[in-house]
Amino acid sequence: MLKKLNKTWRQFLNQGPSSGRSGALGREGFTLIEILMVLMILSVGILPIAVIQHRARQEVNEADRYTQGITIASAQLERIKGMGFGNAVADSGATGQVNWVANIDNVGFGLDRIVVTASWQSGDAVESLTVTDLVSMR
Repeated sequence: MLKKLNKTWRQFLNQGPSSGRSGALGREGFTLIEILMVLMILSVGILPIAVIQHRARQEVNEADRYTQGITIASAQLERIKGMGFGNAVADSGATGQVNWVANIDNVGFGLDRIVVTASWQSGDAVESLTVTDLVSMR
């Protein structure tokens, strides 16, 4: 069986191209010009996709920082509100790459405003957001 398979394989390899002309060499493969054209077409198609992918990654990172900032600012606001009216004090700190500052302002008799500002570095600029709530003595 193996001899028969080897013999058939050798005949196939020695047969040459199946163009109908026996003994003629085939023109198989691609020319350099064809390969360069395909590479140019691919680069024109793939380059914009790479640029879009890079920008999308930057947008996701920015959205992640905003999410962290609002989460931390909201958590600090709720912590300070939980202290109750009259016991809430101004505070500040850092959680990860997000810095936060909480201030308490007396708006009127029996009414305090709590303002928490979260900030973080985003490239060359500093981004920030503020959450605010009121606490009354009742």
